[in-house]
Amino acid sequence: MYHKLGEAVLKTNERMEVGVMIAPDEPHSEEIKKFLGHKPGNYKWHIERCVVEVLDALETRFYVGKVDDRIITNIMTVEHQGIGILGHVFTMPEQRRKGACKGVMAYQMEDFRQRNGRALYLGTGYNSHPYHIYHSFGFRSVFPESGFMNYYVHEDFEERYFAPAPTHPKPVEWHDWPKVTALSGIVNGEALRSLVWNVYGPTNMEGGFLNFKHDLEAENIYGDAKLLIASDGAIVGWATVNRDTRWRPATAVLDLFFHPNFAKEVPALLSSVAFPDTKVQCYVDSSAKKKAEVLEAAGFTCEGRFKNQFTYGGQDYDVSVFARR
Repeated sequence: MYHKLGEAVLKTNERMEVGVMIAPDEPHSEEIKKFLGHKPGNYKWHIERCVVEVLDALETRFYVGKVDDRIITNIMTVEHQGIGILGHVFTMPEQRRKGACKGVMAYQMEDFRQRNGRALYLGTGYNSHPYHIYHSFGFRSVFPESGFMNYYVHEDFEERYFAPAPTHPKPVEWHDWPKVTALSGIVNGEALRSLVWNVYGPTNMEGGFLNFKHDLEAENIYGDAKLLIASDGAIVGWATVNRDTRWRPATAVLDLFFHPNFAKEVPALLSSVAFPDTKVQCYVDSSAKKKAEVLEAAGFTCEGRFKNQFTYGGQDYDVSVFARR
């Protein structure tokens, strides 16, 4: 379904129509697929699927600018319960430097607020031209000198969103995509968050979650994946089990990450995971004392410790290996 939101006047005095295509929308599917046809891999996989089918409760919107009824610029958001990722910002090369992106983004951001949006996340190059555009609309670096940015409608969003609440484990669904990024974006967690997803510190999971979801649907993972969800809908923890092909015979690697406010709820998350009938290892950095305690309580034992195994944020970290058979 396409809705016209208004118009913007470009620097060339051309009038640009601004509208939003809410997926799925088969009548407009070929138009948006062609415009974003340069997107690689699983980004393209999501675009091609969302325009023609419902992906659980995930909301995908394509905010477009049109001149002479032709799309010249786009901003996509994927959202659930007011939490979103902003991406696929693209303007046709010959239409750049006219203010088209800013014209669309002004409508997109107002629409997000009007729909009771709470938080948006995006990734760009730090101190780049796009970075300063996003900054002008209220986005800020998640941590200093980072192109991973967030926008909170209310400054105390994170404090309220991750407030202690009852939880339960659940399978991974499409609409968890932006909410997993809200969790991976917290700054008060340990450094090593996922070995398989290559997540160190606050990270934009726009691509990482999408790749993992593709592997889940293709049954390319070895083991299981569960999320911990709070009663208000926040994703507050993940536990994934994948084949560790570095070893023969293959062992399995458990990635476990959770918000510090929910450490007491994590045993239920681990209990919901179907572990394979093989050795399972979990790598725990020296800042993750709560994780080590949770694993020991779940029957994992520490097999060894690597000194100064990696560096993050200018700090060296030891890594302990916890295992169960």
